[in-house]
Amino acid sequence: MILIFTIQNDFSTSNVIKWLTHYGEKVVRINSDDELHKLFKIDNEGIFFKNTRTSDIINLLDAKSCWWRRNGISKNSFLHDYGNQEFIVNDFNLTSIKKDLISNEAEDLKNFIYYSVYHNTKINLGRPKFNLNKLITMKVAENCGLKVPEYEIITDTNQIRHNDLSITKAISNGIYKVVNNYSFYSYTELIEYEKDVKVPVFPSLKMDLIKKTMEIRVFFIEGQFFSMAIFSQSSDQTSVDFRKYNHKKPNKVEPYKLPALIEEKITKIFKELGLNCGSVDLILDDQNEFVFLEINPVGQYGMVSDPCNYSLDKTIAKYLINGRITEN
Repeated sequence: MILIFTIQNDFSTSNVIKWLTHYGEKVVRINSDDELHKLFKIDNEGIFFKNTRTSDIINLLDAKSCWWRRNGISKNSFLHDYGNQEFIVNDFNLTSIKKDLISNEAEDLKNFIYYSVYHNTKINLGRPKFNLNKLITMKVAENCGLKVPEYEIITDTNQIRHNDLSITKAISNGIYKVVNNYSFYSYTELIEYEKDVKVPVFPSLKMDLIKKTMEIRVFFIEGQFFSMAIFSQSSDQTSVDFRKYNHKKPNKVEPYKLPALIEEKITKIFKELGLNCGSVDLILDDQNEFVFLEINPVGQYGMVSDPCNYSLDKTIAKYLINGRITEN
């Protein structure tokens, strides 16, 4: 059995499952945003979830491999309808405390399940920790010998200097939400200097704007590199953040081979972070130097795989079966 923690409507997950099914593998997919699988029980024999649609009982510890694609277990997997009654003791309304306690219990239970599955399965692609701290990752990259942008955390707009060429981006993963058919995203944005404006701000990341020749998106899996050059400077719309796609005149992209020394340094970063897959963002600047930006441990690899004909869905499926990268 191959276990995949993911979310609904993740097309990469669905594509990999098609390949796994083609190869005759049994797959259990647990989405964080559905209630199909509910915790049944945990004991010395295993961690049992019940498929509420089929009533099948699944022992997660039967999995031979696991793909940590997304945060697949939600607290709703544990919480049932306890009602909305208030919790009052000696005239004190302790309902909010009760909710906090239940939430904390559910979080620790989920972490225990992830820990148990991760250490029980022979093959793991990714890891239960789905997010990376960008600032820590940049520091690790710098220690591994890669160039990173000059940056600072500012708390007031008077720290933005005249003639600064700088950008700002979320320190965390930012926002990725779809609400009532409206999409909300966090982008990388230019910082505009405004004279005599002094306003306190929440601690925010300010980075030097790198003059780019091109951007490079890399999908890394178990020491193998699948890289793509993105000529985002060809459009004003995408020059700061290529995710502001120009659909009328898309950026040119093509397969790219990183220098061996850069690949060695990136491999070292992944080893330091305890990761075996993820997407890496780099810039080739106007001085022909590679500048490290960040790693997404989930890895949006479809945008690299399809235009470059890397067939990464198939590669991932074979890794989950064999525990190694094999020729397609």
